[in-house]
Amino acid sequence: MKTIYFEKDIPRILVTKFATKCCNPLLFTGLNAVKYNKNIPDPPLPAPNWVRVKNICAGVCGTDLSFFKATTSTDSALEPIPTSKRTYLGHETVGVVVEVGPEVTGFKVGDRVTLREYMSSCGNKDIKEPCRFCRKGNYCLCENYGEPSPLNLPDVGAGFGDSFIAPEQQLTRIFDELTDDQAVMIEPAAVSIHAVLMSPPKKGDKVMVLGCGTIGLGVVQAIKIIQPECEVWVMERIKPKQEFALKLGADHILKGEPYEAVSKATGGSRVFTGMNNNKMMFGGFDMVFDCVGGAWSNTNCLRFLRARGTFVKVGHHMNSVRFDETPIWWQELKIIGIDAHGMEEWNGRRLYTFDLAQEWIRDGIYKTEGFITHRFPLDRYKDAFRLMLKNPPELIKIVLDCE
Repeated sequence: MKTIYFEKDIPRILVTKFATKCCNPLLFTGLNAVKYNKNIPDPPLPAPNWVRVKNICAGVCGTDLSFFKATTSTDSALEPIPTSKRTYLGHETVGVVVEVGPEVTGFKVGDRVTLREYMSSCGNKDIKEPCRFCRKGNYCLCENYGEPSPLNLPDVGAGFGDSFIAPEQQLTRIFDELTDDQAVMIEPAAVSIHAVLMSPPKKGDKVMVLGCGTIGLGVVQAIKIIQPECEVWVMERIKPKQEFALKLGADHILKGEPYEAVSKATGGSRVFTGMNNNKMMFGGFDMVFDCVGGAWSNTNCLRFLRARGTFVKVGHHMNSVRFDETPIWWQELKIIGIDAHGMEEWNGRRLYTFDLAQEWIRDGIYKTEGFITHRFPLDRYKDAFRLMLKNPPELIKIVLDCE
């Protein structure tokens, strides 16, 4: 088995952190904590309900880049939680089942599948008494996140490799009507859809989306699908992404000085400026979907909201950040955190976000054309990360071809 993973090796992690801050070329050497191992023996299926998947392709996500840069910090809430020595990269997957255990009931050899439960959960660790959240299909909120698997797991792999193994409950079957390029967009589409379903806009709401990467562009689409009678502005500095957002349903692009633009768009107050160019206004958007994350977006998006507005936190970094919390209590704001996807309630049905995303993609409701802008073979994964670090204007989604 060939697979790419982040190794929990403290010296390598420290070197990777140093390279990220001070010497980017070091990231592309053998000193990086992300390793590509081409010589792992194909592991046996560790239990009768497991399957083996041959990868076709996998999308590259900002989370994968975070591992490549080792951005997780020791003051993050993630740090105290015990993890395995290796974190296998690649969760936006398309693959084909090539082997099934004797107790597998949901899949057969030849089925196309994608990883659904990527983060540590009862399902992918094959914990037989799942926690209350996993029982309800909300695997990303697993209360057994820090607990070990009852199985003696070998190297299982993930999407960045030629194959991987997984318990069947970790996977979703890909609809026959979807192409591989559509299917590789299921996971990011599910993130965007889940974000909007967690806090749907109301009719007539003025909504801002910060950042038009893959997730932000998906949020624009999901907002207009779920509540077409709201008005959507996007804040994005790259012109091709502005144009793509308009094509996908955004109504306006915020231009110029951010606070003045927000005030003009929403009929807010004049903009007040204090020391060190510190700015504040009153009025603002009913909702802001932050698809960027970090100190700047936290501080400013909270100030772009009207009193009792809603801040939907989609973008994130795996470290703690400093921001001004004053607007939260002063303006009585609501903050909604978003953790990937799970189980949804939609039009009287209860279904996984992955299945809803597939339905919308299949039916032409959710568009995926134009998202994939670059492709690399698996062996050139470093070139994919190099391109992500450069972030050229035309870049949206990179896909690694694994066959």
